[in-house]
Amino acid sequence: MSQNEREREVILQREVPFPRELVWKAMTAPDHVNNWWGPDDFKNENVVMDFRVGGTWTFDMVASDGTCFPNHSLFKEIIPLEKIIYDHGDGMRVWFESTVTLAQTEKGTLVTIRHLFPTRESRDEVVEKYGAIEGGKQHLANLEAYIAKNLV
Repeated sequence: MSQNEREREVILQREVPFPRELVWKAMTAPDHVNNWWGPDDFKNENVVMDFRVGGTWTFDMVASDGTCFPNHSLFKEIIPLEKIIYDHGDGMRVWFESTVTLAQTEKGTLVTIRHLFPTRESRDEVVEKYGAIEGGKQHLANLEAYIAKNLV
């Protein structure tokens, strides 16, 4: 990986105490993912998910104050139980490419999310203006809590 890529990325990881199959199900089935996806105090509305290469996933992420953030993703690569790559934006532009990997561990599954932004400045804007790192940590904690409560 080049120095340039390291300056343009955000990497989030969490090891969850569940088998990879359960994590995959929670992340890819619309009836599950939309119950936990996003940071604390957000909910998803107007969700349409076509989980296949070339398919899209659109939804409005709504903050507790009613602020609506349109989301639009295009799935580029799917390797069942292992990897999902998609372009993510708001329907007007792509903000970043996201790669999600699932690695089985002795204690469960290591979930790694890597967002690669077009520029360091765009990465810094999302981190500073939208709290992407803290929101990402909450996001992965919500995944773990959802699986524990609903899929185990």
